[in-house]
Amino acid sequence: MDLFLDRLKDEERVTFALRGLYEQHGYKKVRVHKFEEYSLYIDNKNFLKTENIITFMDLDGKLLALRPDVTLSIVKNLDAHKNGSFEKLYYMEKVYRLSRQTHSYKEISQIGLECIGDLDACAAIEVIRLAAESLSAVDDRYLLDLSHMGFLAGLLEPLEIDQELKQEIARCIRQKDRFELGLLLRRAGLPADCCERLMQIPLLYGSFAKVLPAARALAVTDGMNAALDELETLYSAFAGTPLAKRLNIDFSVVNDLDYYNGLIFQGYVEGIPRAVLTGGRYDNLLHKFGKEKGAMGFAIYLDELEHFYQREAEDDADLLILYDQIDDYAAFTALVEEKISAGMRVRLERTAPPGFRCKQILHYQNGALIGEVPTC
Repeated sequence: MDLFLDRLKDEERVTFALRGLYEQHGYKKVRVHKFEEYSLYIDNKNFLKTENIITFMDLDGKLLALRPDVTLSIVKNLDAHKNGSFEKLYYMEKVYRLSRQTHSYKEISQIGLECIGDLDACAAIEVIRLAAESLSAVDDRYLLDLSHMGFLAGLLEPLEIDQELKQEIARCIRQKDRFELGLLLRRAGLPADCCERLMQIPLLYGSFAKVLPAARALAVTDGMNAALDELETLYSAFAGTPLAKRLNIDFSVVNDLDYYNGLIFQGYVEGIPRAVLTGGRYDNLLHKFGKEKGAMGFAIYLDELEHFYQREAEDDADLLILYDQIDDYAAFTALVEEKISAGMRVRLERTAPPGFRCKQILHYQNGALIGEVPTC
């Protein structure tokens, strides 16, 4: 088994580590359908942040779609009448969506978890800790940026503006586009003091010690203060630990107001310009499906790790054995098994494959392995 693990690629080793991490904390592996009815996705396109979905017609004329998201499938099939304890689930699945690198459709591997039920501070802290430990399994040079939807929502709620304008304000904040945000607020004719507070939100980034006092100075509603209280409680659970140095606040991390509430977060590792982990609390999504529960989770984009772990091509095998004629197959097999038992990766061929990389070549002649060559 140790030899097997030693041979795994880095991204495969991370997958094994994450699976062990989640199971140690009582999360159960779940499988979901590869495709669902197209209406599930188009009705929740803001949650997906895309309308680019691969569709096909079933034999009965029903329009189906290849799964672009796992969480929607989990929520759709959740038992709404099951009460009491949490449902703690994790998954290792493929999703089908446009690649952020190639802008073409791609099968993308994801691993993630969902905690569903009557969420409290303990559950939220556990999810955040697992998100941080998941990033640490990828690389110890990571950052987890946290935000809270209640901070922005608490500022917007008293304003007499429609949902479309709220979403546009959220988009500008998410993109840190203060210029467009300023134009948008002036066109909307919002009060000057409110505009000033909204303009400050994209600048609220950094350590908890730096950002929390600045955010407190902007808080003018109970909802905003409640969001900051929750962030402060969360941080207090990690104060004095190495993890605390990896946590930042970034109030420009904003998701769709119709689906998300509470804590939201994004995870980064050094060397990858995009977030490799995204997550948050999405009670509103469950409520849209008529399920009065809370939910919080995250997903890790394993395709990003393929680029992170790029390195020089490895050898295809340790040893290439070339043979012409074999008179004693038992003796030949014994020689091969001896090399394999010594921990070598062995390939048998009649002639060397073009471009094949290995550390040694041996020729099988007259019942023995001879003609050693140092490298291919």
